[in-house]
Order: sequence, then C-alpha cells, then structure tokens
Amino acid sequence: MNIILDARTKEHVQTFWERTQDEEIKRLFPFSTKSLEDALQLFERSQLEGATSYGKVIYCDGQYIGDVWCYGIDEDNEKMAMLSIVIFEKAQWGKGIGVKAAEAFVEEVFDKFNIEKLGAFTYSINYGSIGLLKKLGFVEVETFIENGVESKYFELNK
Repeated sequence: MNIILDARTKEHVQTFWERTQDEEIKRLFPFSTKSLEDALQLFERSQLEGATSYGKVIYCDGQYIGDVWCYGIDEDNEKMAMLSIVIFEKAQWGKGIGVKAAEAFVEEVFDKFNIEKLGAFTYSINYGSIGLLKKLGFVEVETFIENGVESKYFELNK
C-alpha cells in the first residue's frame, strides 16, 4: 500500500465535494461547506499568505481517495489547530490508510506551524474516526450534543 500526501488543487476540491455528497459520508462527517462554491472559496483562502487552514490530498496506490487538513490554525495565542480527515473512497475504509496518512500529516503540521496542540471533532457514531484519533494518541476531552447530534472532541499535544 503506497500512501502519498500531495498538494490540493481546484480539481481536487471539486472531486472531494462531489464524492462527499454521499448520504453515508454526510451522516458520518460534519462538513461546514454548503456548496461547491463555498468549498472553492475556502480553498482559495487557504492558498493566501497567512492562511489559517492547510491541507493535503491522500493518494493510495495512485488513486485520489480523500483529504486531510487543519483549520483554525492559531500560532499566536492558543498555539493550536483543528484536524480533519475524510476518506471518501469507502472501499478503502478500515484498511489503516487514514491512520498512516494522518500520522504523516500531523508530523508535518507540527513541524510547519508554531503550534503545540491539535484538536479534532467527530460524530459519536463514527467509530472509524474515533479509532483513528485514538491510534494517533488523541485523548477524548468531551462528549456534547450539537444540532441534535452527539459528538466528541479530542486533543493531541505535541
């Protein structure tokens, strides 16, 4: 299994948007963008100097299968960022690809940015994401209800 993290492009953003409109994926992952146009605008902002988000695409054996990114990057006050990972290629779920991709990305983020901590949210029903976060060393901080959905918040210190 050859896993590569690569730079995101507008084409990746469009593919990601299309692939994550799947009902099962939308049930498992909290997405903030409501349209492709929103997603493209967020991508454009991530390309600017001083951007507070940074991401990579995940390739497995030459196939684009998902994205990993951080947002809310705060190098000045909180010294933290939030981590997200979505593998939209459901045939690749449960194979450890997300863990390997996230491990490499977390290391890169801690090297690239002046942060000391990463946070992550996931829905409580997303056992795959919870397992991934725990394998990376994230610790569950709290469980809460937001918009009627039970969610969990995790943190990882550098």
